[in-house]
Amino acid sequence: MNIVDVLEGRITIQAPPKAILPYLVEPALLPLWSPTEARVSRVGRKKHGVGAKLRVQFVAHGLDPIEYEIIHQEGTRLVSRFTGTMSGEDIWTLDPKDKRTEVHNQMVFYQPDFLTLVGWKAVGRMVAERDVRNKMPLLKRAVEEQWQPEDDS
Repeated sequence: MNIVDVLEGRITIQAPPKAILPYLVEPALLPLWSPTEARVSRVGRKKHGVGAKLRVQFVAHGLDPIEYEIIHQEGTRLVSRFTGTMSGEDIWTLDPKDKRTEVHNQMVFYQPDFLTLVGWKAVGRMVAERDVRNKMPLLKRAVEEQWQPEDDS
């Protein structure tokens, strides 16, 4: 596949990776920090791990639903392949540092058909870039407001 674009976001969250990962894979938690994702539902019977699929509908007008399939998942790394109007991979790396986690998101977009590419270059990239920039602080807030540190005593 030819890569047409890559968008990235980074943020530090005051929580361990195990507290952050559910926000990346649970349908009920995704809209808490990614407001453009209006409806998120599971596709198929597999609920967790490699092979689990989500269908995401977006608030933005004119976009068809996109399906995400988890192709790699471990405690500090999650890779999903997405297909729809645009296709590519959504890669999350969670790097624990003491009592916080450095979160890196990389969205790799594959070469679409010609008309979709024209739309991407005209408007799509700008909208996607704004979405990535806006959702990282929302992810931080959602996790930090909900996560309760374990008692070390």
